[in-house]
Amino acid sequence: MRTLLEKSREAQALRVASDPSADISLVTIEDIVVATGQQAEDNEDAIAAALEKLDAMVGLTPVKTEMKGLVARMQVEQKRRDQGLPVAALSQHMVFTGPPGVGKTEVARLMGDIFRALRVLRKGHLVETDRAGLVAGYVGQTAIKTLDRCREALDGILFIDEAYTLGTPPGVTLGYDFGKEAIETILKFMEDNRERIVVIVAGYPNEMRRFIDSNPGLASRFSKTIDFPSYDTNELCEILKRMAARQKFDLPAGFEAKLKPWIEGRAKSEDWANAREMRTLLEKAREAQAMRVANDASADISLVTIQDIVLATGQKPEENEIPVAAALAKLDAMVGLTPVKTEVKRLAARMDVEQKRRDKGLPVAALSQHMVFTGPPGVGKTEVARVIGDVFRALKVLRKGHIVETDRSGLVAGYVGQTATKTLDKCREALDGILFIDEAYTLAASRGGGDVHDFGKEAIDTLLKFMEDNRERIVVIVAGYRNEMRRFIESNPGLSSRFTKTVDFPAYGAGDLCEILRRMAARQQFSLPDDFAAALTPWIEEHVKAPDWGNARSIRTLLEKAREAQAIRISTDPNADLSLIATEDILEATVS
Repeated sequence: MRTLLEKSREAQALRVASDPSADISLVTIEDIVVATGQQAEDNEDAIAAALEKLDAMVGLTPVKTEMKGLVARMQVEQKRRDQGLPVAALSQHMVFTGPPGVGKTEVARLMGDIFRALRVLRKGHLVETDRAGLVAGYVGQTAIKTLDRCREALDGILFIDEAYTLGTPPGVTLGYDFGKEAIETILKFMEDNRERIVVIVAGYPNEMRRFIDSNPGLASRFSKTIDFPSYDTNELCEILKRMAARQKFDLPAGFEAKLKPWIEGRAKSEDWANAREMRTLLEKAREAQAMRVANDASADISLVTIQDIVLATGQKPEENEIPVAAALAKLDAMVGLTPVKTEVKRLAARMDVEQKRRDKGLPVAALSQHMVFTGPPGVGKTEVARVIGDVFRALKVLRKGHIVETDRSGLVAGYVGQTATKTLDKCREALDGILFIDEAYTLAASRGGGDVHDFGKEAIDTLLKFMEDNRERIVVIVAGYRNEMRRFIESNPGLSSRFTKTVDFPAYGAGDLCEILRRMAARQQFSLPDDFAAALTPWIEEHVKAPDWGNARSIRTLLEKAREAQAIRISTDPNADLSLIATEDILEATVS
């Protein structure tokens, strides 16, 4: 203060030297501000510059709104301090939630500039770290390592990425938790230096919520959360364009049309990193451009072409054309199922139109893609689900479009807590594809059942939560008999609200089943006589009424028995046709 007073007197002397009427006994606020080395307008300029950088960032509208609200509040608090009015102490520590590559670090850096301009922090610099930068391998070393980072961030911001990795995962017991030692060290440093450091912890939303809730010391200090949304396809295209411009590269007109389908497909993957993916893509596009222009002296070295971008994505140019026709051709090749084919084609047409609307930037209403397949066994439900996976992959609805088949035994365990783990394993296996649950109604408790713990209900609850948390990355198809599936869906509001589409599979007629037998035999390099259908039809018509009739499955069993009958018949005839299954072989199979 003595030094500040001396500098204030010097500033006052300079001011009054050219003003004979000035009060030489008065030190003004202007003299004090000059003595501190500040200039009020510089602070305002710094805040304006930081907010201008924020506005220039692509997307992030809710983040920008939150930041501007925070700045406005702190400006008012600063004015209250300047006027000697009380200001309630509020924690400045924050949680940034969102996926990687959405600008969390950049916004934290701008926050440091603002805090320095508002005199909340003296330096406002940013120190980035993560678990590896805080945690050591031996007892006592973690505290030292963490303190070094904290001291480095003093008078600025400590930014801890993937901070949730410092917590102990649910259900895991560690002999000594070094992450916990780091948390306790940080909390004590924050308390001891509450006016000199701001800590921002960042990571995925669910993981960060559990991390903050796991420790009362965290929950009481990190009361402000800012959520960063993923970038959409238009924003990522704009980010790529700006990155290229900063490196003095031009992108061709219309590149977005080729890039958007790739983004929409890749964005559903677990390791998708938003703007970081665009940086990697640009590097690969530049490599592709370098290969292209190396032997062409007349090529424009500042232009990245659509061909370069397509090669950078790992696609072949023709892969951008939607191969839905190939998937639907498989469907058309299936025997019978006319109403099912109509439903699937209607679904494919609707989703094709939605994809085209997205490409043009038009809004698309979110609709549930989960389905119920009803019908008896052996009518092609699994095969149609596989075709739908191909269609969904082609239309970029699902990144992989593979199908994972399961039933009650694949989801339910025999002890409390194990069912959730078993169900989650199947769900994760189906991520980016289709989870197909056959005889799904067996998961619901039977009426009148008195089980103390309903493990099927635990599987349903786990499944519904996974569907909600991964709504863009999984399609679930539940299948079974009509009446049982209707009761199953109606038994739980969570099921009825998500499974709004039902596709009914009719039983095969005798003619369809004879054609299925002929195709099965042909795939195994066997031929059937022309009159086999007339001989087989009466047997089919009699057996379709049996409760255990399996449609195409029963025909597969029949073919196996017919081959056995053929083998016995021709075993004593060296001249017999090895590829012909005779009518008598089929009739023998029907009675065996």
